[in-house]
Amino acid sequence: MGEVNSAAAQPTEPPANTSTMVLLAIAGLLLVGLIYSVVARNEPVSCPNELVGAWVTSANGYENGMLVFTKTGVSFSVGFEHLDAQAIRRIDVSAEGPRTLYTIVYGDSRSDEQTLSFYYHTKDQTITFKNQAHLLWTRKAVES
Repeated sequence: MGEVNSAAAQPTEPPANTSTMVLLAIAGLLLVGLIYSVVARNEPVSCPNELVGAWVTSANGYENGMLVFTKTGVSFSVGFEHLDAQAIRRIDVSAEGPRTLYTIVYGDSRSDEQTLSFYYHTKDQTITFKNQAHLLWTRKAVES
């Protein structure tokens, strides 16, 4: 009898396990998300107690105006009908002799950030804005 040559099929490599690949992809995305949240996270900002409260000035044109600092926000009032409240995003502090320079970055989002720079005079407990040194602001009330 003659031998029949049969072509034995070589076992091929099994296709990559689809569920394993999906799980690895999800784990990779979660890792990237975790790293991003740690790096890009906004730390909670707390306004110093010496600034918390309502600040007013008797300067002409500002009689009905008020600047209010809370632990996490700043509000500007121009007259009785307009109030603009924003979240404080960052506070930079530097001592300059008997006064402290505060630079407060505020806004609803990073794309809407604005900056407010002013000096807090420790002895008098007053504020003068960096670009309006002639206006003296005093604290009217302290929030709890």
